[in-house]
Amino acid sequence: MNVFKLMITSCLLFWIVLLSVACVIVPIDPDSGEKRNVISAGERAVDLEEYLSDYLESIILPEIEERKTDLSTLLSAAENGWESAGETYGVRKGDIGAIYNFIVHETVTVLEVNTESRAGYIIVEYDGMPANYVIKIAIGPVLRGTSIRDSIKFIDFNQFVNQMDFAGLASELNKIGNENVLRSIDIDSLTGKTIEFTGSFGEPEESEIFITPIFMEVK
Repeated sequence: MNVFKLMITSCLLFWIVLLSVACVIVPIDPDSGEKRNVISAGERAVDLEEYLSDYLESIILPEIEERKTDLSTLLSAAENGWESAGETYGVRKGDIGAIYNFIVHETVTVLEVNTESRAGYIIVEYDGMPANYVIKIAIGPVLRGTSIRDSIKFIDFNQFVNQMDFAGLASELNKIGNENVLRSIDIDSLTGKTIEFTGSFGEPEESEIFITPIFMEVK
């Protein structure tokens, strides 16, 4: 009987230790009472707003500006395969087999505006664009995906406490891109217009490229 009790006690202690290691305690903001989205930046913990305040203007946006590639240049390079284009222009995070993500810039003409869902998009083209590609740029108001986050070398998963916080940063960067777009354009009048944009996308499986915008301007 004593042996049985000892086994039960040992099992309970095992699960208590396991759960304590697996769980992350999310502190409560003393002012709002809301849970804070905590990120580990170096040796200190900061919330998501503070992370962006520290790094958006000083590191993230300058990296985007420095590394953006003309979409026409990238698609020309991709004629030799996306692996080859990615080695030169992209960022791959994770193990071999993970996709490349790219930051691109181009001046294009809007062929079509689709706002049938909240994840709206425009279809665009540029002079000399390969005929086998369809280029779509998200216009929201809902922007999905993680390509902005995953195209930036500075941002690394190891900076973060957990996957939820890492995903939260992707959403915040998408939100910033969407606000830039909505602030600068009238979506309903875009058809036929020429726009200049900077955005990101993940290595496509087929011929459709879906770009998440960071900046957009009607020319």
